Amino acid sequence: MKKAAAFLFFVTALLGVALAAPAEAQEKFPKDPVTIVVPYAAGGSHDLMARALAPQMEKVLGVPVVVENKPGGGSTIACNYVKTTPPNGYTLVTVSPTMSIIKYTLPDSGVTFDQFEPIAYVGYSPQGVFTRTDAPWNTLKELLDYAKANPGKVKCGNAGHGGNFHMGAVGIEQATGVKFTHIPFKGAAPSVPAVMGGHVDIIVSTIADTLHMVKGGSIKVLGLAAPERNKFAPDAQTFKELGYDIEFSTYWSYLGPKGVPKERVNALYEAFKKSAESKEVKEFFDMQGATLSLKNPEELKAYYLKEDVKWGRLIKEGGLMP
Repeated sequence: MKKAAAFLFFVTALLGVALAAPAEAQEKFPKDPVTIVVPYAAGGSHDLMARALAPQMEKVLGVPVVVENKPGGGSTIACNYVKTTPPNGYTLVTVSPTMSIIKYTLPDSGVTFDQFEPIAYVGYSPQGVFTRTDAPWNTLKELLDYAKANPGKVKCGNAGHGGNFHMGAVGIEQATGVKFTHIPFKGAAPSVPAVMGGHVDIIVSTIADTLHMVKGGSIKVLGLAAPERNKFAPDAQTFKELGYDIEFSTYWSYLGPKGVPKERVNALYEAFKKSAESKEVKEFFDMQGATLSLKNPEELKAYYLKEDVKWGRLIKEGGLMP
């Protein structure tokens, strides 16, 4: 009798474990706040985009979505922070071409794409050259002609050494034969008042980072590294119009630490997708000069692999490897 009771207890315990395991595996996600870490200062396009998406994502996910800024180190501070967090889908980082660039320019940073789980890509904005309204150049050609005649005299601000805007400026140098003096800032936002005040002559940035200042007459667009003219700055020349085959853009993509479970990755992607397609965020895209374009985790991974090749070639050919 005692043996039968013991056996029954053992079987019951096993059944309890078996039933509990699927329940744990199917635990509701998310049940805690989700944090999006921005590697740049507040006020830049990555910061604004994350803050535009956050309230819409809260509606989809049913939990708070918090935006946290961790600028510095060409985005390595934020990326290193996120990659060491638990891979549970609760901490994400928003990144741009910088993720591909620092692999080559900052090899000791400990940041490479394969350490992260791709989640979503929501849109992009072309890079370009901007200057103060009273600058002596009114067209891209005028600037390039001056820069060629005066190597190193044009001070070019960017969002940080080794970042995508810095590398965009380097790409312009390589393609056109000009030489700038590069002045780094902690993010795109601080570089704008610097060019407005004449502390730098030009900045390489995006339409998304500068549209309001351009519309307000604080700065002007000299040219864009885009395949065609942009609807938000239709009067701005493209480098291609002058015979330079270069294209650079910034984009808004989101990664988690490596190992986030697939079902959580999918849930987060759907939240980004629904949020980006919401009326509120679409209006934000138009206000910011951004182009909505969605990529799922698999598409984002393939895109990053192509970006690695593109930026790696630019950096190696430019002799910028440390």
